[in-house]
Amino acid sequence: MIRTSQAQTAAFILTKNYLADPKAPHLLGLVNDLVALPGEPALTPFIAASARLTAFSPSHLLDALYRQRTLIKSVLMRSASAIVPVECYPLLHAATTRQRNQDFNSEFRLWGLDNSEVEAVEKEILAGDDWPATAEAIASRLPPSLVRPLSQTSRGGRVSTTSTVALVLRWLVARGALAMSQENPAEPVYAPLHYWYPNLDLAAAPGEAEAQAALVQAYLAAFGPATEADISFWTGFGKSETARAVGALAAKTTLTMVEGIPGMLLLLKEQTEILTSTQPLSLPVINFLPADDPFTTAYRASRSRYLADPKQQRQVFSSTGAAEPAVVINGQISGTWQWINNQLTWELFAGVDPALQPLFQVEAERLAAFLGST
Repeated sequence: MIRTSQAQTAAFILTKNYLADPKAPHLLGLVNDLVALPGEPALTPFIAASARLTAFSPSHLLDALYRQRTLIKSVLMRSASAIVPVECYPLLHAATTRQRNQDFNSEFRLWGLDNSEVEAVEKEILAGDDWPATAEAIASRLPPSLVRPLSQTSRGGRVSTTSTVALVLRWLVARGALAMSQENPAEPVYAPLHYWYPNLDLAAAPGEAEAQAALVQAYLAAFGPATEADISFWTGFGKSETARAVGALAAKTTLTMVEGIPGMLLLLKEQTEILTSTQPLSLPVINFLPADDPFTTAYRASRSRYLADPKQQRQVFSSTGAAEPAVVINGQISGTWQWINNQLTWELFAGVDPALQPLFQVEAERLAAFLGST
């Protein structure tokens, strides 16, 4: 077991997350080191990458996704959209299969689809041989009886709509039968996974237990020290799955006590020396991070470590765990920001040293310039 200060731990994690100097050397290395970039909300992956790379352009991410195809976007941890290195996709897919199946089964029931209808739509979609194809083109070649609109009304009276084809396309992409290209966000196109990724073999992935342990190890490499509750939320694993994965890594982890953070945290042994030799930040570091940024979602379960006030926690995190765009000072969430009508505004939870104002201005100008050009 090791002991460390909160300032030392913050410097260690910010450095691993490329939120303090040095910045990441290139996009693929950044995504690999963070395990994934969130695929949604729409601007989040671009803003998250721009905070961690120098001279980043949205075209770099789009090229990696849809031209070079070194990255792939799919439904993975927490059944949420994620952008990951193609070579890591089979393992991450295997680690998250159970939760994805459960969540989509629940969604199908919510919309009133039974398994037989889902399977019938699947079969007809996959029988097509004209790829890539838009959702409209796919729907046009299906038997009309399988193409029907769906709607539901929430308790508050809000009406949501979709269709059998849209739901099943999402499911086929999530399970790796199809891939989706959103180079033109207004009209995504679909094709069998092997059409764009001929070397990907999901059948070669390890079993669930091994894949889940590997995913937890990757999480700790990026975000440790962290609690088991943090691991559970970030991965989407249940308590028993998390405990099994953590147990499998017992020889590779050590317990860590961080001054000011209650409970025991887990850290990879291979990072012990790096953490204990890390010095607290010598200069203030200010980051404007997007909604659901990897840094904020990584510690959603133990959010009191950087937001002690429950009221402020509710301002940043929704009941489902979604995070608002956050202003982070030296690893502590200190406020929120908005981009409305091409204007960047921010609100801090408390006053800060006036000497920090120039640093706020520099970061705000950088982000505003980026968003204005996106």
